[in-house]
Amino acid sequence: MSTSDGPADPADADGNNTGNGTAGSREERVWRRRLGELIGEVRRDGQQTSDQVGRVAQQVVDLIHEVSRLSPRVDDLDTSVAALASALETPGTDNGDDPALELTPATRWSQLSRQDKHVAWDALGGWVAEVLNPEYRLTRVELPDCWPVHPRAVRELAWLRTLHIATTATGVRPEIVAEWHTRWLPAAITNIAMTIDPRECAPGRHRRTEHERRQHEIALEDAAREGRMAPQLTNERGPDRPRYLPERFPPRRNDDDELFAPGAPSRPASLDAATPPPPSTPDDWREYFLDARLADIGEGINDS
Repeated sequence: MSTSDGPADPADADGNNTGNGTAGSREERVWRRRLGELIGEVRRDGQQTSDQVGRVAQQVVDLIHEVSRLSPRVDDLDTSVAALASALETPGTDNGDDPALELTPATRWSQLSRQDKHVAWDALGGWVAEVLNPEYRLTRVELPDCWPVHPRAVRELAWLRTLHIATTATGVRPEIVAEWHTRWLPAAITNIAMTIDPRECAPGRHRRTEHERRQHEIALEDAAREGRMAPQLTNERGPDRPRYLPERFPPRRNDDDELFAPGAPSRPASLDAATPPPPSTPDDWREYFLDARLADIGEGINDS
């Protein structure tokens, strides 16, 4: 049956009315609206959650990239620490009690007594002369003649010697020995190159550029021609004073028009870029070594 408010609710099989008429329809609309609002809220929350998940995912990706970038460094550090620990603490060896490991401390050299400094200098000089020079044949550019008067170069060689003794002891694993050759030796050479400027220090000269060396040669020639006393290279004293030792110049192996042109002055020719640097020998650095050792330990201790 119909009313003025619209169709009546359907009747059941017995003819009874099953709904509440208009009130039921309005309540249904309210619930539908509320349900829609809830669905909208869920969708908005889902979008926010999705955005948050996206941001977290990007952060995870960035973190993975950073870890990947740092991983080789961490691996290298682990390898280095393990190498040193193994070299010093390998079971079945007496490395920890080896006094040779304490002869050349790189970080507390200045705290040594005069006698200990004398021993340290002799141990370092002996190792360079007996191991580094003949076995590894570093050139006079890789190991400049004047290394003994450069304190940092002395410290670099000190720790290199200590590691060499540790890594060549009986029972040390082969990869530890390889670590010395592939990491520590190249690192020391690189550090020495950063310490000693090749523009000033080269075979046969110390703290004098090639231009200054040539100017000194011209001054010597002028003095000899005019019968004057030869000018001094410097007024400085001490082991780090500028030096000019043309007798220590390695022979050149190229034709230099300036040097060999007819009528050109016969001047010593220092090492040039076209000549391969010769291997370092104790004769090349001994004078610097004796001066530096004497200045460090002082007078009163006889040479061994």
